[in-house]
Amino acid sequence: MSTSALDSVDGGAALAASIRELASAVRALAAHAPRDPDALLTAEDVGALLGLSPRTLKDRAAAGVFPHRRFGKHYRFSREDVAEIVQLTKNAVRPYRGGMRAA
Repeated sequence: MSTSALDSVDGGAALAASIRELASAVRALAAHAPRDPDALLTAEDVGALLGLSPRTLKDRAAAGVFPHRRFGKHYRFSREDVAEIVQLTKNAVRPYRGGMRAA
């Protein structure tokens, strides 16, 4: 085989391996995709996504600060609610927590 033929075979094998890897990644993402994009999330789900405690989410929702849906004592959040909460928390002024800094 000539050098260009070998390069072509190696390039084809590399391309095939890349395609297999990409297909595997797509399958893995599809397995974790939400089944129902309109499904409501619990305070625990949203807290895990945003790094907030579920109690904080519920307290701020009850105070009318965060958008939410309420079913009896259960708080639920749509994806639009979560997007708005992200905007609200991004724009919020965070108090200085103090602490010592190394010089």
